[in-house]
Amino acid sequence: MPLPNPDAIFELRFYRVQVGRDADMRARVQKDLNRVFPKHGIRPLGSWTAVSAPSLPMFVYITPFENMLERARCWASFYADPDWHEVRARTNAGSELVEEYEIQFLRGLTDWTEDAPGGLDEIVIQRTLIGKGAAAAEALAAEREALEHTGAFVQGQFEMLSGGILPAAVTFLRWRDWNTRANAQQTLDFSSTRSKRMARELAAYGQPLLGHRTSFLLSPVPVAWA
Repeated sequence: MPLPNPDAIFELRFYRVQVGRDADMRARVQKDLNRVFPKHGIRPLGSWTAVSAPSLPMFVYITPFENMLERARCWASFYADPDWHEVRARTNAGSELVEEYEIQFLRGLTDWTEDAPGGLDEIVIQRTLIGKGAAAAEALAAEREALEHTGAFVQGQFEMLSGGILPAAVTFLRWRDWNTRANAQQTLDFSSTRSKRMARELAAYGQPLLGHRTSFLLSPVPVAWA
């Protein structure tokens, strides 16, 4: 098996969409960017409309790149493309579709997988204990196993490199439905295994390795990339 590329990055984008134009944003991606992005080497792994987030409406997607140089080359090529300028002018329809956006750069801790049914996805951004990266990665692996036992499908786990409050980890989850997620949360809250792990962490480090969480609940937006 080839060694993973140590320079590989994932770019996670959060677009704050103009109020009332969520459908326009989805149409731009599904009908226009689906052919323009791939021309320039931009192929997102997943895209979503947020259904619960700190700010709504919001569109989210994540894209892999071999390294930061490839990422810069791809985006420079895209922004110079007259096809993109035509799409942007037409789909803006007189006012900006995207009001602002936030970018986070991630390093993969697990492979990305998405072969699971479900209609509710979730991004969890979780603070990790500073200076304890290796131990935090082990805690994330244990949390992944616990989540999978409750019915979650873990699409991927990442270390946040920049773009947010650091240090932090990012986990992408897929749930069958809302009830599965709600029941899983209750199960984890009363898990003796998790409680014992946290007790060990408190004894060793004075606080848990995995801290406060920010959660985005998402509806997947399927895209047929050209």
